[in-house]
Amino acid sequence: MIRVSALVLLVLLSNAVRAEKPELGVSVEVIAPDEIDGGYLFWHQADELRTDVENITLLMDAQGKLIHRWETDLTGGGHTSHLLPSGGLLRMGTRDRSYVLGQPVAASDMLQITDQTGAAIWELAAKDLSLNDHKITFHHEAIPMPNGNVLVLIYEELSPQEASTLGWSAGNGKKVWSDGIVELKPNLNDGSHEVVWVWRFVDHMVQDQNADAPTHGVVTDHPRRIDGHFPKSYAPMNLVRQHLNSIDYHPELDQVMVSAFIYNEIWIIDHSTTTEQARGSTGGRWGKGGDLLFRYGNSAAFGQGRVQDRSFDKQHDANWIDNGLPGAGNILIFNNNTRLTGPLTPLGGRSPRGAALAQEELTGISNVHEIQPIMSSDGSYAPPTGEGFNATQVWRWENKNFFAPFQGGARRLANGNTLLSDTVGRRVWEVNPAGEVVVRYKGPAPTFKAFKHSTDKLGSLLEE
Repeated sequence: MIRVSALVLLVLLSNAVRAEKPELGVSVEVIAPDEIDGGYLFWHQADELRTDVENITLLMDAQGKLIHRWETDLTGGGHTSHLLPSGGLLRMGTRDRSYVLGQPVAASDMLQITDQTGAAIWELAAKDLSLNDHKITFHHEAIPMPNGNVLVLIYEELSPQEASTLGWSAGNGKKVWSDGIVELKPNLNDGSHEVVWVWRFVDHMVQDQNADAPTHGVVTDHPRRIDGHFPKSYAPMNLVRQHLNSIDYHPELDQVMVSAFIYNEIWIIDHSTTTEQARGSTGGRWGKGGDLLFRYGNSAAFGQGRVQDRSFDKQHDANWIDNGLPGAGNILIFNNNTRLTGPLTPLGGRSPRGAALAQEELTGISNVHEIQPIMSSDGSYAPPTGEGFNATQVWRWENKNFFAPFQGGARRLANGNTLLSDTVGRRVWEVNPAGEVVVRYKGPAPTFKAFKHSTDKLGSLLEE
């Protein structure tokens, strides 16, 4: 095996469309050229903390040469774009900053499907999404489904009185934000949309503080439900106690998986139900009806383990490995392993620029987990034991020089390598199954998560 040590290729990507902007630079350090996956690097840059970042999506070859770019009229960050078969994008962002002012992290007000240039051919403003007569914002991620529909994470505004009626003591503010998932059917012909399916955190809560509320119960007796008061305090983020930060869909299983940042867990939810059924459990041990089919990472979140034994700490980007890829069906989790002394303490009270610098000052070592949930003989997830749900650890990666304090992602590639994104560090590493780094990309701006796409998925984008 031939290795090229410290070979640095500096590729300057000219900004021809917006000449007033400085050039975008991407450096590429090739370590093992024969081992690099030949796919094209898909890099969406945006970050909610750095106001000087231009939102843009880039497609580069494995050596960093610019192949295509998508423009955007949106700002904001803490989210990513997804490439569609048409060569367009599914993306979110902010158009009306006043609409998202004062809302939880990564809130956005606009969802778009674009053409190959980045121009929107369909869009939905959050203010036009009707759900329980509550204010809605999008956040973190929207993903395309095989049937053309879109799954998107949402914040749903509740009044303190509504939350209290449910038994949820969610701080002393004038607003309470509950996480949820909405499936939308976009109509590209007339710009309309249909709400196909909804899942809401508050419909699957259990709590032991208000005996008069319908959600009251013994938390440890209901591991498929979510304790609305875990942890006891998450100041200054008490107004949103879930902070889901990624979503994925498995079409064969018809299941949805999310990363629950505050709970330090991943959750899997049944998608085969109607919205009405998803509001409450149908009573089956599978947890159908919207209760959790599977949860993993921190059994202390439902009273069946110790916090110090958790597997994850502020994780992101839980995703099933796609069919046809090595490890297909297994689950990858990018574990930031950000062990803060207090909840988001380094960021509290700082300006956006100061908060970004505070992120960069944090130290630690992130890691990646590839797991396979333990299943029952009937194909369902094995019921939890006294220590929670179980999974087999298939692969684990860690490098003392790789720490991503917030955001980031891990994606399996066609050749068996794994692509890792460090948002704060503005870098993407590709590592082989042995855990060795084969190439390092250093970008001009943050990217929540990066992808590599094979030639057969790019079509006319390569003909320019």
